[in-house]
Amino acid sequence: MRGKRFNLGVTSILVALLVMSIAFMGGCTRQSSTREPSLPIPTPPTEPVPGTHTKGYVYVSILDFAFEYPEDWEMEIPKVIDGEDIESVVMFTKPGTPTTLIVTVKLTNLTSLEEVKEEFKEGLKGLGGTILEERQIVVNGREAYEVIYKPIAAVKMRQVIFIANGKSYMLVCSTAELLYDEYEETFNNVINSFVIK
Repeated sequence: MRGKRFNLGVTSILVALLVMSIAFMGGCTRQSSTREPSLPIPTPPTEPVPGTHTKGYVYVSILDFAFEYPEDWEMEIPKVIDGEDIESVVMFTKPGTPTTLIVTVKLTNLTSLEEVKEEFKEGLKGLGGTILEERQIVVNGREAYEVIYKPIAAVKMRQVIFIANGKSYMLVCSTAELLYDEYEETFNNVINSFVIK
């Protein structure tokens, strides 16, 4: 059981660090590629369709969660490598910045926020990160563990983790530490719109 909990914390932190490094490197370098260009995300429909996104709103009917995101952010669904426990990963980026939002839904054996907190702290400690703030919050009637931390010196992240239906729902908001205050209200709006059915 302890190994499974440690795995969730380490996985969530590693996914966040990986995306941050990709965002930083993507914004800092431009490399030519001989690979075929990736397909663009299609223009969203004007009416909400379960399992798809519309401009500024995501609803995943299979996983039973929904939230709003800024209209000028780009959405992508990264390929999941360790997919046996992960049900969904959706990433949003603010073009031209290292600012990202990652929503991950993963199967879990955790049943309380105290277990989530312990697992998160254990995983972050193993990576040498620093917790700046932590607390339990309630969003749309659901309790969650919220933590603001620095995994590395130049990055500041805010993570909110819900436990429901045998799954962990993780929202990871991240940006350069110098930009955090600028995007804090955006992060608040995304988190406060999150609904688990």
